[in-house]
This record gives sequence, structure tokens and C-alpha cells, in this order.
Amino acid sequence: MCLNNFLTKQMTAVFILPGFILMLLSTLISCRENGPVCIAAPECRGDTAIRFAVIGDWGIWGQEDQVKVAKAMDKVGSECPYDFIVSTGDNFYDAGVDSVGDVLWNISYEQVYTGSQLQCPWYVVLGNHDYRGAPSAEIAYSNISPRWKLPSKYFKEQFSAGGNESVEMFFMDSNPYQKDLLRAGSSYPELNALDTVSQNGWIESGLRNSSADWKLVIGHHPLYTCGVRKNQPQYMRKFEGLFNETHVDAYFCGHEHDLQVHKPEGSVTYFVSGGGGSKRAIQTPFAFTHFAQSSLGFMVVEITSGKMTVTSYNENGQVLHVESIVH
Repeated sequence: MCLNNFLTKQMTAVFILPGFILMLLSTLISCRENGPVCIAAPECRGDTAIRFAVIGDWGIWGQEDQVKVAKAMDKVGSECPYDFIVSTGDNFYDAGVDSVGDVLWNISYEQVYTGSQLQCPWYVVLGNHDYRGAPSAEIAYSNISPRWKLPSKYFKEQFSAGGNESVEMFFMDSNPYQKDLLRAGSSYPELNALDTVSQNGWIESGLRNSSADWKLVIGHHPLYTCGVRKNQPQYMRKFEGLFNETHVDAYFCGHEHDLQVHKPEGSVTYFVSGGGGSKRAIQTPFAFTHFAQSSLGFMVVEITSGKMTVTSYNENGQVLHVESIVH
């Protein structure tokens, strides 16, 4: 689309200035090789929208790729600020943190996400690597850090956009549903299968009784993925029926180190944002896959009256994909 617009605007110049042909060809080649530069970011709605970033699988000790994504997220936020940030889990590799005084809080978080646009609240879910340490320490850190928001293993928050649009977000703990983690036993000392009993009632009651205009669910493990775990059991898929019955608009997760968007039959669009610190290969997409790329990066969600826009960015702040959901 941007190539057609570019050609239309420059056609006269090509014929008038022969030397311009070389410059035009150079631009077209660059555009084809670096597709993201051809996609414009959605217009910033500012105070009339709810706007937040989604980043996952990021806590790799302040290594180069993690820092690149952090800087890009800050840069994009400087053009249109976030109200908050969502983490889809695996906040600390390789084995979580062991206390609120663990050095990883500084190495992987405080000293990495230093940009002014990253000082807003971070609403966090737990990943499997977090469970290798002490998830209770990540919960306790909420009492120390003004921006770290993890009041319990699962919780919900409500927001409003411009006073007109209400959003309810359900932050799940997907770990106790993973049968492979439960079988691992001592490798996940705080993992308790009984957590699924109370959580099942909490999520079903919450979704069925919610009157919000938009209902979003956030977890760590995917329902749909075409990443390296495509052919592994997706235990969270047990919630697909409930999500559709209660008209959930979107499910955001991580676990896979890439960026994906899937829209199977039903009301829910499934987003994977797990490129916060490293990337892995993509396998063959589903027929209903709208976007899947092995890339570092993050997503930005903007909700306005009757519309939600989710933009995927790479580690350079370039737009990879824009997905819109309209009520």
C-alpha cells in the first residue's frame, strides 16, 4: 500500500529528473527488504483512549536484545504515552527471583526500564520461569516498587477511556494448568494444582458478571501458537469455550519468544507478545493466523470508542503489523 502511494507522489519527478530513478529504486529495494518501514503507526488518540504496551519473556539480565526492546518501547511511548504496561510473564530468567532483595530486580528490571515513558504502572502475570523461583517474592515486590503491580497470583483491573468506554482486564495465572510443570514437582516449589479450583470460579464468575464494554484476559501460556511449541499441548485451550461464551475480545500471552496474532472462529483474537528479550523460530501458521514473526519486540494496545487497535513493533520501533477489533 505504501509503495503505491510513494509511486503516485513521485511519478512526475521520475520522468523530469532521470537521476531520480536511482534514488527511487534504492527506496523501493529498502522498502521491500525492511517491510516495517512501510507501515504507519495508528494515529495517537491521547487522552481519549486507553493505551498500554504489552511485553513478555523479557528478564534476561539486561542483555543487549532486552535493552534494545526497552529503548524502542520508551521511544514509541514518547510519541504517545502509555497509561500502563502489561507483562505477560517470564519476568526473570532462568529461575525467577528468590526474594525482594534479589540482585535480578536491578539487573533485569530497574536498571533496564529506565526511560521516562516506562515509569507508569506495570501489571504483571507470572510465567513458568518465575515459578522456578519464588512467585511470592514478585507479589511482595508490589509493596516496594510504586510501578510493579502484582497483588496476587491472579487479579483484575478496570479502566475507562474518555469516560465513555469501559475495559475490564483479567490477569490469570496460567501455570497451575500446565500438566508438564506439575509433573516436574520440585522444580517449581510454589506451584500448587489446587490453585486451579479457586481460579476457575474466579475467572468464570468475573467474565459472566462483567458489564464492561471490553473484556481482555492476560496469561503467560498461549491457547494458540505457531511458534516452537505449536505441536505441544496447549492446556489453556480449555478456556476457549468460556471466553467465547462471555464475549472476551482478546487474550494476550507470552511464553513463545516472538510476536503472533490469531483469529480462529469465535469472539476472541489471540495475541502472543513474547519478544521482550530474545526470539525463536516460527513454524507454519494456521489458516486463521493474521500475523506471526520471529522477532524481538512488543505490542501497543489502544482502545477508543468501539475500536481496539493492537500494533506490533520490533526492537527498532518499526511497525510490523496492525490488528483492529471493532465492536
